[in-house]
Amino acid sequence: MKIDEKFDIDKPLWDQSTFLGRFKYFVFIADCRMIFVSDKKLREAKKFCEDYKMGKIPPGTQMSDIIRAKKYRDSAFHPDTGELIHVIARLSSQWPASVILTTSMLAVQKSTTAMVACQVVNQIYDAVINYTYRGSLNGITNTALRNAFLCAVFSSSLATILCRRMLSRKGNVFTRCVPFCAVVTGQMVNLPIIRYKEITTGTPLYIREEKEPFMRSQVAAMKGISECLITRIAMCFPCLLMIPILSHKFMPCFSQRRPWLSTAIESFSCALFCMIAIPSSYAIFPERNSMNPKWMKLHASEYEEFKRCVKERVDKVYYHKGL
Repeated sequence: MKIDEKFDIDKPLWDQSTFLGRFKYFVFIADCRMIFVSDKKLREAKKFCEDYKMGKIPPGTQMSDIIRAKKYRDSAFHPDTGELIHVIARLSSQWPASVILTTSMLAVQKSTTAMVACQVVNQIYDAVINYTYRGSLNGITNTALRNAFLCAVFSSSLATILCRRMLSRKGNVFTRCVPFCAVVTGQMVNLPIIRYKEITTGTPLYIREEKEPFMRSQVAAMKGISECLITRIAMCFPCLLMIPILSHKFMPCFSQRRPWLSTAIESFSCALFCMIAIPSSYAIFPERNSMNPKWMKLHASEYEEFKRCVKERVDKVYYHKGL
């Protein structure tokens, strides 16, 4: 792309209708090197993008400068509100945070108290992510955030204790899968409570490329939340389920003779798996996803409203599923 070939700087650089395009986009904005970029440079990048949309391009600007400014803006600012996201909650911080959390969960297997403590820390981090990426149309109240956090901590802690008791009799490999069960339980409780407002009032629906919604749909809200749950579960599957199984099968000698080497290998595996799992999981579903209007027949009154609002033949309606 040449400098005189102006493009829509608000849209991703890759086709979001394909898995590979979405994967490249999330690799682009989740680059952990963005953690070290100062707030001043980030705000300058946002200002540059705003000027670029108005046709104000400084002399000597290269296409690489435009792409870099877009990367800084997309990785550090909320897509709806335009607010600067705290460095801990940015997608660029998710890889190092996930490595630390998953490595800790796999390392503290002998103490139930330590395992519960890891779950509490993990749920705090999830609550920060959920609050940060709340939708501008479906805001999360402090009460909802607190309730979701407490319920998620309680459910994940309870799952840790119960699964540890039940699986400890079946062998070490099953016991090491307890963190996965606890994290999945916490996510299944956390997300629906955080996004209860969408479930009760519906999420905005759009036709094709229109920016204004024509109605709200509870069916689309449930579909979007389910897709987010699948994404979150897929994200923790490689580190919290595959690594314990592979370690049990291939590294028993290291565990007995050189325990530190086993821990080092698991830590490296977590880093490698998270690097692939995070963008891959986010790329499973498009952020602006679609569904057949016939899905709304599950909610009869909603389908009737759709037929009143849309007179022409429409094969797909679109909605934002969130993260």
